[in-house]
Amino acid sequence: MTQDIYISEWLEKNYKVVYDQLSTALLEVNSSPKVLPYSNEVWCRDYMPVHIGRGSYVGFHFRPDYLWNTPKYQKYITRQRLAVEDLSINFSDAVDLFLDGGNYVRCDDKVVMTDKIFAENPNWRPLALLDRLEDAFQAEVFLLPWDMSESYGHSDGMVAWIDGGRILLNNYHQLERGKNKPFTRRIRKILCEQFDVVELEYEGHPSRDSWCYLNFLETDDAIILPALSLNHESEEDEAALSQFQHIFPNKVIKQVYAKPLIRHGGALHCATWNHYLL
Repeated sequence: MTQDIYISEWLEKNYKVVYDQLSTALLEVNSSPKVLPYSNEVWCRDYMPVHIGRGSYVGFHFRPDYLWNTPKYQKYITRQRLAVEDLSINFSDAVDLFLDGGNYVRCDDKVVMTDKIFAENPNWRPLALLDRLEDAFQAEVFLLPWDMSESYGHSDGMVAWIDGGRILLNNYHQLERGKNKPFTRRIRKILCEQFDVVELEYEGHPSRDSWCYLNFLETDDAIILPALSLNHESEEDEAALSQFQHIFPNKVIKQVYAKPLIRHGGALHCATWNHYLL
């Protein structure tokens, strides 16, 4: 399906080196980033509508607690209605719920979220909330436990869709290094009931930022993979490139230096939005 890749204007303004490398990588795979007409911060994945397939989208209220609960951060909340005002989007539905696009991973006819969705919508009964989500998404919703040491509660830092029945799980067992093994086991158990789970794993002792590789951007023909070194020459970046080439053999893999984004808690998936065209 043909798609456009959108970014916020703040990517070029505040993360110029990332913007330059991303633009180059996209041009090399016959694409180029388009700029959203209205945004208050760089993480456009979070406040833009979610794609439910065949070019259809679901809208929602965006008021994340990690911004709303701190008055000085409220200015960074983008109003979804304004962000999409000049775009031609096929809305299948709009839910009267507080939601965050980073907590939505589409896996064919299923959606993976974290159970932070309950905390964000306390006035809804849990089963009624799930029913409403599944009706809007036209998919079965699977909930992963929210790692509350990470305030965002996003599923797109935990898993990514591959193809068929396969789902990609981040390298939790390495990142936690034995501190929270029951949490990792619980994630595996939930996912293995529905998917063929492929786990990322890097040799040696990966850095605490190795989570970033799962937060990649996927286009029609390519995987745009975050890199931790400016010229993508570090052993960790090379190991990630090799692993993703194996996981996605039919995709071109490009790397983009993303350390400035990673320092602020996100990577390339968070800072981009795919607009699928009918």
